[in-house]
Amino acid sequence: MSNQRLRIPQGTEAFYLEEAYAHRELLRQFEDICSSWGYLPVQTPVFDFHDLYRGIDDETAKSSYRLVDRDGDILVLRSDITLFLARQMGMIVQQQDLPVRVYYGDTILRHEDSNDLSKNEFFQIGAELIGTAGVEADAEIILLLLETADGLGASTSVLHLGSRALLRESNRSEKFARAIEARKWDEASRLLADEGADPQRIDSLIQLYRFIGTAGELRELISESIDLQPAEREALRYLLSLADELSAVGHGDRFRIDLSEVGDRDYYSGIVFHLYDEGADAPVASGGRYDELLGHFGANTPSVGFSLMLRRLQSQLPSADLPRTPHPETAGSGSFRDRVRNARLLRAQGKVVRL
Repeated sequence: MSNQRLRIPQGTEAFYLEEAYAHRELLRQFEDICSSWGYLPVQTPVFDFHDLYRGIDDETAKSSYRLVDRDGDILVLRSDITLFLARQMGMIVQQQDLPVRVYYGDTILRHEDSNDLSKNEFFQIGAELIGTAGVEADAEIILLLLETADGLGASTSVLHLGSRALLRESNRSEKFARAIEARKWDEASRLLADEGADPQRIDSLIQLYRFIGTAGELRELISESIDLQPAEREALRYLLSLADELSAVGHGDRFRIDLSEVGDRDYYSGIVFHLYDEGADAPVASGGRYDELLGHFGANTPSVGFSLMLRRLQSQLPSADLPRTPHPETAGSGSFRDRVRNARLLRAQGKVVRL
């Protein structure tokens, strides 16, 4: 018992005073940005029935906490707001309501290995555009993410843009996806060979998924005689169209096409991306398109969105860039009643006053 008093449970965190104030201010800034884009707030439940999410995403299932309620039902605690939001919207969204633009900011609870300090993030903010497919919808959610990053102080962050749709056309093996994501090229080559791919096809795919660069460089690569299927080329053309739109509105220097970005969630179906802040190894945000996810919960409609780990971003910002706590004025001298009256007058002028 005495040892427990000095610790908090794995997968939780607490922060206080100046740190908590900075967190709340960053959250408020995010909410203001989303509101200015016409997005509305949404709140998801803390827990839900476990069986509803079975088989949708293995990675989320591995890190989720489960418990049994008093009726004997197995519940799962919220470890990924995107999944819980899909379930919520799947129950209530109507065709005539589409498209729907929503944003959120809330705690997630997930199990992490005690030595994995890179994943100590437990407050997730994000936005989703539900009911619209295509390049313009994908570009909108990326632009909102970049404006969010800029507004929160991460103006040097860079987006790595890839395609789960491309991966689905090349190879649907989850082992292959994880090898590509980890850039383990020998393992990826072996998996392709085990499935009967010829050496030329293997070389072409490895060359493709190793690519990190500009849209122009990707066009040059795929114009060469590498062995690609028509559906793969179509997925690449879509990605290039999106890149062109982002460049046309002034963000050509804020992203790079990275075809090893294939999505770390099973439910992705189209574009995928991670946002990296300058000098950071782990991404501060991720997202993509998941056109089939809401269909699991009754709403067969496309969706694209992002989530940003606010505490991770906050920890990487220079202290000088974080919101500072206000310096309250005093309500003066005199009796308690006099100080209360004076404080009311000063607060009406927008000042921060303590008694």
